[in-house]
Amino acid sequence: MPDTGPAAAPQGSLLPGRSSVEILRSAPPINLERAFEVMAREGLDGLVVLDPVNLYHLTGLWPVTSRMGFPLNAYAVLSRDPRQPIAIVAAEFAYYYLIADHGFEYPAEFFLFSMATGVATQVFPDLGQAPLSAGERARRAAVQAAVGRQALSADAGAALLKALRSLGLDHGRIAVDSPGITHIVAAAGLPVETVPAELTLQRIRLVKSPRELELMRIAATANAAAALAAAQTARAGASYRELRSSFYAEAARRGNRGVFMVIGGVSAEGVERTLRDGDAFLFDAVSEGAGYHGDFARTVFVGEPDAAMRRVTAAITLGWSAVRDALRPGLRFSEITALGRETLRKAGHDFRVAFGPHSVGLYHTDAAGLGDIVLEPGMVISVDCPVMQTGLGGSAHLEDLSLITATGSEPIHPVSAPVVQV
Repeated sequence: MPDTGPAAAPQGSLLPGRSSVEILRSAPPINLERAFEVMAREGLDGLVVLDPVNLYHLTGLWPVTSRMGFPLNAYAVLSRDPRQPIAIVAAEFAYYYLIADHGFEYPAEFFLFSMATGVATQVFPDLGQAPLSAGERARRAAVQAAVGRQALSADAGAALLKALRSLGLDHGRIAVDSPGITHIVAAAGLPVETVPAELTLQRIRLVKSPRELELMRIAATANAAAALAAAQTARAGASYRELRSSFYAEAARRGNRGVFMVIGGVSAEGVERTLRDGDAFLFDAVSEGAGYHGDFARTVFVGEPDAAMRRVTAAITLGWSAVRDALRPGLRFSEITALGRETLRKAGHDFRVAFGPHSVGLYHTDAAGLGDIVLEPGMVISVDCPVMQTGLGGSAHLEDLSLITATGSEPIHPVSAPVVQV
């Protein structure tokens, strides 16, 4: 299953262009070549995941029932053998009512199970009082085809074991993201060693596939535009709650879902403050589209700020400019931080600025456990640049998302001025 596909130009997800469904129809989000490389390096024969984010990464399918409070019972299985299809374990009803409509075209094998004792099928019965719609006929045909290839199992555990045997993973070493998977394998007496998958998944997530980069461009562009639109509503008398609500609404208008917004260094949404003339405050805005996150920060001046805030925002801009120009494969996270701080020191600034890099993707911070990461082409990173001091007459921040290329880096969304003045 080769990892191909062009990255699109930046565009909001509700503007003309490919939708997330179109992007993912021919292949799942995951960078399969990266996954096979990481699994080989770590001596893994396969991956088995239950967590909804991980399942989405491996398949492009999001189990909607996980957002309804139901127990998790859909699995994805990836073999290190690229000739094997991705295996997806799901309840027959979930496949019939939620999954079959997607029409994904990549090689996948479904292993369905029943959730009702004594019921032959959970497909809605046809009363025959009106012709079935095309969509309903397609759903029924998809279920029949899936069950025809792999007979319906009695429960999720039996279906998962059937999937493992089908992919040749009923022996060897597999990484799993849930203790429940280990229990199923052990109870069946399979000669399989299971190990935690979290760090393996983080290493895979670091380098994005072309599909992920396309989704990241869409999400990050919409996020930055929503944040700037919300910033324009800042004024004396406006509240933090109004500003945050404006960002969430602007993100939704562009096809994203608001995740959080830090305002003036305050992340708790229950804290309410009112803006005044002369205020200078940071906003750090995060939303996601099709599971992928945008992360964007600026400083807002409400009227004329104190002179100290002019100096600190100029210092942050200087440091980020030096860091941005230096981003390239081979650079370590620790070197990024050191370069930003050394740039400020050489310029005579004594401001303490974080210059903290982190990988962004399916999470705001999608590789938190990997330590001092070395940059590689295909990574999308942020370098957080908030001032870490008080007594300056306000707060300040600057943050954009950068794609690491073969020779350097490039912004993955349009870049605006470092300060917004209203």
